[in-house]
Amino acid sequence: MKKFLLPLGAGVVVFGAATAFAATLTVNGTSLGAGNATVTSCNTAAAVSYGTTPTANTKTYDVSTATVTTSGTGTGCANMAFRVTLLAADGTALGEKTGTLDSSGAGAVDFTSSTIAASDVSGVAVVVTG
Repeated sequence: MKKFLLPLGAGVVVFGAATAFAATLTVNGTSLGAGNATVTSCNTAAAVSYGTTPTANTKTYDVSTATVTTSGTGTGCANMAFRVTLLAADGTALGEKTGTLDSSGAGAVDFTSSTIAASDVSGVAVVVTG
């Protein structure tokens, strides 16, 4: 019986020590945080349209540019960063580009180098941050 008590006792001591160390774990940081808050929108609406260019065989079209416009409360989104993501039917991203809106709250990005067939695009997402 004593043979079983010694390993059991050692296990309790090790577990207790590990728990004590975990209880004194300290995390420090100046930019880490969590929570939620209501934020205001820079404008009431954003719209995205995209242009196409014929491919070399001219039977299909690739996305060439995406234009973002914002509207609603004047130029509230002026000079803010934006990201446009072209989406497939299953919601996966086909391509993504970033840019900066101009003083009127509009901007455009060039997708020419991405070679994304316009027929593959089922949706477009835009995020304005700033």
